Amino acid sequence: MIRLAFPAIDEREVQSVAAVLNTAQLVSGRLVERFEAELAERTGRKYGIAVSNGTTALALAMEALGVYGKQVIVPALTWPSPAHAAVLAGARPLLVDIDEKEWNIDPKDVAAAVTDETALIVAIDQFGVPARHEELAQAAAVRGTTPLFLEDAACALGSALGGRPCGSFGVVSIISFHPRKVITTGEGGMCLTDDGDLAERIRQSRNHGLDHKGRFVVARGNARMTEIQAAIGLAQLAKLEKIVARRREIAAHYRARLSDLPLSFQSAPDSAQRNEQSFGCVLHFGGESTRNRFIASARSMGVELGPLSHHLGVLPSLAPFGPHRPTPISAHVAQRGFALPIHSRLSDEEVETVIRTVRRCIEEVVSDDN
Repeated sequence: MIRLAFPAIDEREVQSVAAVLNTAQLVSGRLVERFEAELAERTGRKYGIAVSNGTTALALAMEALGVYGKQVIVPALTWPSPAHAAVLAGARPLLVDIDEKEWNIDPKDVAAAVTDETALIVAIDQFGVPARHEELAQAAAVRGTTPLFLEDAACALGSALGGRPCGSFGVVSIISFHPRKVITTGEGGMCLTDDGDLAERIRQSRNHGLDHKGRFVVARGNARMTEIQAAIGLAQLAKLEKIVARRREIAAHYRARLSDLPLSFQSAPDSAQRNEQSFGCVLHFGGESTRNRFIASARSMGVELGPLSHHLGVLPSLAPFGPHRPTPISAHVAQRGFALPIHSRLSDEEVETVIRTVRRCIEEVVSDDN
């Protein structure tokens, strides 16, 4: 099976983990601090706060921003983490629609949705494509309100907008290191900010409410990243450019060889440089059942495809927080969208196999539907 995703793990990570195990310093050590510093430097931030996973990074950031009892605007097409994080932070998520070409949160829909109750807008760099952060800020200001912005750059490490790295936008940004991301620590996440007070509040919340003076000032749990995870992350970070370069080569092949099919690919702003974290396509025909048959057919031929993302408007977990705004584009992309294999371990031969398989499956599904 040609895998949908495969982390770029080699002997460097194995040796790094072994070195940590030999020190017996498995938590709260120098490697976590070094990983935080290196990632902050790469994203142009002053502070990095490493945590246990990306969803936790979102929840801790929102809590530190004081969204309790207020409204948080979230795009309706995404993994549920941003909306669930808002709930965990005591806020009310409000879903808004995405742009039909870029699949990121639509500034026009944000402008229509912002109210005096809006404390935060989550701008996701969906699949590594940067959101239009300046346009979003302008849209939110139309009504004279001043909501904060959080950049969910979970998938976007190595991407940039106008030469500015993803992870550098908003009052705070977050990165995920899940195995599906460009680099991984197994699980893991990081908050990035230029606000020292905000960074300190997040640090307290990740470590039982402990402040820099050694006092437990708030009642909190444990969301620390381990030294083992940080060792893997540092080894991965050293390979980031090489990993992204290979992903871009593969994505270019897909676009060149599949552009004549009844599919849409994700667009990006003109000044964007994307890391190709995921390569998504949307069928021009059928619905969710057609998409599912297409994925099953490809898998039967040895190519692992997957559904692209989720329409949050239909999730039972978010039903108590409705009604939400109409989000037809999110529903459309979720029902017809799928992801192709893309990772740095794919060979040229495997890329060609994926292309041939997609073309054959399209023919089969179109024939069946006719």
